Amino acid sequence: MNQYVFVLNEHGERIATLVDNLVTKEELMSQAKAQFPNAIYMYSSNGDAMLDAFMSGKVYVDGQFVEPQIKAPTKAEQVAQIKDYYDKRFDVLDKAVLRRRLANTDISDLQAQYKTLQTEMVTKIKAVK
Repeated sequence: MNQYVFVLNEHGERIATLVDNLVTKEELMSQAKAQFPNAIYMYSSNGDAMLDAFMSGKVYVDGQFVEPQIKAPTKAEQVAQIKDYYDKRFDVLDKAVLRRRLANTDISDLQAQYKTLQTEMVTKIKAVK
């Protein structure tokens, strides 16, 4: 049987697992506390099933395994996602403008597309709450 020490954060998410059959429970726990001083420790002498639960994405809260709560992205994360999406579209326009300038052709339609994309992006960023 494997003996495990599961190292958890304050949300019950597994940060690490220590497994060792050659040391005592106390030695294994002291190793976990030395390596992860600000964590929560859970010892199991038969932790294979627990490891399976953690590996399937579950968290350990109030003595039982539960599905993790979905975290809503922060305002800054939402804005970053919007900018990332539009940056890719702006890159395509940049390349098209460069090609047309090299060919000495009209870029007014690309300028209109740029203004439209810029307006869309600003509108979406302002809508983030």
